[in-house]
Amino acid sequence: MRIQVLGPTRAWHDRVEIQLGPPARRAVLGLLVLAEGESVATAELVDALWGERPPRSAVNVLQTHVKHLRRLLEPGRTSRSSSDVLPFAGGGYALNPEVVEIDLLTFRRLVAGVNDREDDPERVAAGLGEALGLWRGRPLADLPVLAAHPKVVALAAKHREVLARHGDAMIAIGAAADVLPDIAEAAADQPLDEPAQARLIRAYHAAGHRARAFEVYHKVRARLVEELGVDPGPELRAAHAILLREDDNDVSPPVPVRRVLGVPRQLPAPASGFTGRTAQLSTLDALLPDGGMAIAAISGSAGVGKTALAVHWAHRVRDRFPDGQLYANLRGHTGGGAAPPIEVLAQFLSALDVPAERVPLDVGAASAMYRTLTTDRSVLVLLDNAVSPDQVRPLLPGGPRCLVVVTGRDRMTGLVAMDGARAVKLDVLSPDDALELLARVLGAERIRAEPVAAAEFAKLCAYLPLALRIAAANLADRPGYGIDDYVDELREGNVLWALAVPGDEQTAVRAAFDLSYAALPEQARRLFRLLSLVPGTDAGTEAVAALAGTDPGQATRLLDRLAGAHLVELHAPGRHSFHDLLRRYAAERTMEEDTAAERESALRRLYDWYLNAVDGAARQLYPHMLRLPTPELTARTPAGVTGPAEASGWLDAERNLVAAVAPRAPPVHGVAALRRAAGLLLDVHAGSTGWRPQAGLAAEEASREGSG
Repeated sequence: MRIQVLGPTRAWHDRVEIQLGPPARRAVLGLLVLAEGESVATAELVDALWGERPPRSAVNVLQTHVKHLRRLLEPGRTSRSSSDVLPFAGGGYALNPEVVEIDLLTFRRLVAGVNDREDDPERVAAGLGEALGLWRGRPLADLPVLAAHPKVVALAAKHREVLARHGDAMIAIGAAADVLPDIAEAAADQPLDEPAQARLIRAYHAAGHRARAFEVYHKVRARLVEELGVDPGPELRAAHAILLREDDNDVSPPVPVRRVLGVPRQLPAPASGFTGRTAQLSTLDALLPDGGMAIAAISGSAGVGKTALAVHWAHRVRDRFPDGQLYANLRGHTGGGAAPPIEVLAQFLSALDVPAERVPLDVGAASAMYRTLTTDRSVLVLLDNAVSPDQVRPLLPGGPRCLVVVTGRDRMTGLVAMDGARAVKLDVLSPDDALELLARVLGAERIRAEPVAAAEFAKLCAYLPLALRIAAANLADRPGYGIDDYVDELREGNVLWALAVPGDEQTAVRAAFDLSYAALPEQARRLFRLLSLVPGTDAGTEAVAALAGTDPGQATRLLDRLAGAHLVELHAPGRHSFHDLLRRYAAERTMEEDTAAERESALRRLYDWYLNAVDGAARQLYPHMLRLPTPELTARTPAGVTGPAEASGWLDAERNLVAAVAPRAPPVHGVAALRRAAGLLLDVHAGSTGWRPQAGLAAEEASREGSG
């Protein structure tokens, strides 16, 4: 039987871990372990678990916990026999150390074994190193209810003391580099503790980082003066004096580092057939470190090629980072949830040769250790598929020669504003680059043989790299199929469902869109669905507000949320659009999630708004003209249309959408709106062919109404 409390509370029986149950039960076991074989009174256990106001059933609950622990720790014991592991003694309970191996007692024994060996630093370093190797985090780390318990606090203090002694011994034997992360972490946790700061200075000096040692001294001195109003004490002054007297004969030079730290090479393999992105690659090239850490935040919609760009560029410049490249998939948009920073920090620290048992469980401490290890290194860090700046910040290295590339579907505005990141926005490929990508997957000869079909192929895929790769891979598996044949198949079927690799659903375009859509709040999801009803290629904010039945301010906020997730694009001031595949996806969603009545109501609000808007523009341009009456509507008119110039500008901006809305509007809306559009724009915009179909429609409707 083995029990661990130097970290999360755990137990094993014959190397099989025991599931100890709820936190309160684990807390009872932890308190008994902390007593180190002594009996703990029932009242003391109740007080530790519930404080000053325990429930009436506290003693019964405690007895139930002990009963369950006995069953778990002594599975072969009969119900009526006495317990060897958890006997009742002296009005309380005890944990028998004679029959259980307890890491706390082993720790104390190892520490005691070197207490009389201070004259032998090699043995002290080895013994204390073995003792510290038992620790897996803060004592009883999984039980915050006991964090302030006096014995837990005392045990944490003992851990710091042993760490300090071990650090001194390792410095003495010339192994400062091996414990530098631990010493730096301890100093970060105790910024005003002079012995801890002096130890860090000595460790940096012994490891050959004299400039860094000076920097620590000056920072600590300034902190002491500012916060406590005191100058450095004897231990700090002595560490500083050694730095100043480095060349004295009485002072030994720094001992060379005993081991060379590993150089991580974690970049994924680059995607084959990478093409385009010339402007973005130039932007990234300009960020190569020249005296300060740089951060690139690459954002774009699902499937646009963010990871491909980041990995391609990282491989291109990896030789500029001789101390290694770190990579982590932060799982920002996956079904399993985002990766917690502590998980990634553990991975990075392991890659930087920190033993697993030395990796802190606390995010702040682990991040401080990571920054310390990267302070004097030149490392490239690629953080792929991030969900937010808060997930990224603990993973930023500490050295001025480091560079971080972050990819994510959402705009990393916080990283740009607070951390100085450079935003790199990624859109779909240009038509030429899309054809180049197809040529690299299908072969240039095949593209040259069917250039028109290949261009239509790329257009049907909305020039989205993921869609292009999936469709090209599917076509490559059908050697007897021509590009033109496949284009016909895509046109006639459901393009979104066709853009999937059989047997690998996670690679489907629709699956990628699903994850972005699921991350939105409900109001933003509803607006995204309704936008598929807009018949034109884009829409103004006020029209979108009418469609959603909300005010322009709320519509602006929701559109910004969609744009932040790259589900719509702001392609002109106040006007948003999305590519054809996202439009198809939104249309599928609205058919699945919105009722026919809800869709009809949204369209009627849109038509009402355009009716009022066109009528308002007509009144500004031709106030003297006789107009037919319009129905009474609750729709708003466009803001800012206060004169003929603004009215003409609004009509120019909305020309395509009005032209698309008109044929779809119900008769009363189509007649009223289009009659005004035709009357105005045949006169004012006579050179614009886009309005001529609407003029004809208006004339036909007017003729029918007049004959009726």
